Amino acid sequence: MATSSEDKDRPDEDAPSEEDGAKDTSAEEDGGSRAAPPAEAAAPARASRPAKQAGAARRPAGKKPGARPRAAAQPQGGSLGKSMILFLIIIGGLAAAFAYFGREPAAGTAGPKWKTGDKAQVEVTLVSSDIKDLACWSAEEVNGRHCAFESPSKGWSKGDADDKKLLRPYTTTDRVQFLAAGLWSDPVLTGKLPSARFAVKCTYTVEGRMKRPGIRWSSEGAWLDRTDDWYTGLLSDCKLITP
Repeated sequence: MATSSEDKDRPDEDAPSEEDGAKDTSAEEDGGSRAAPPAEAAAPARASRPAKQAGAARRPAGKKPGARPRAAAQPQGGSLGKSMILFLIIIGGLAAAFAYFGREPAAGTAGPKWKTGDKAQVEVTLVSSDIKDLACWSAEEVNGRHCAFESPSKGWSKGDADDKKLLRPYTTTDRVQFLAAGLWSDPVLTGKLPSARFAVKCTYTVEGRMKRPGIRWSSEGAWLDRTDDWYTGLLSDCKLITP
């Protein structure tokens, strides 16, 4: 079909104009610029994470957030000193108890069934200081033998203090206890005595019984008032037992 010159000169209404293209371009740029702020706002949030991580790295290992710091350990010098004092008191008490109960026969132990005139072989346990430490008190005499004291505070006033008449308390190695005279005048005990505890084997001649004597195992110790009767007699023919 032939076209006229007017058709050629008329602009194509369907073709986009340059002005419209420019508007579209500017609209796209405006849209891009408006969408950018959210991305930029998110950037600081991501940047804050390393700071938190750095803070966590500075926290000492093993401690939780908000945990209170542990109090400094108190010096142990005071408690150690008190423990040592208590320990020494306990040891001293045990030593005193052993020294006392070591002299006493075991509970329930049946004593010997001696009678006057019997001669028994006994092993007596001693230390050299027993010559001045061992003593008894009673106002009674048995076959002319007596204790060193008439009462806890009064010495014997009815005669001399000959060793063969002076009764003292003794304990055997099998825990039998009795009163006897004559031990320290026996020849085996008149020489130099062992420095440690030792024993002697002697003949014990039973002469009777003394009613409830008071007993003392140390010159510095207290009197022990016995409620039982003790055998009395004479020790002789002693032999030192080599440990």
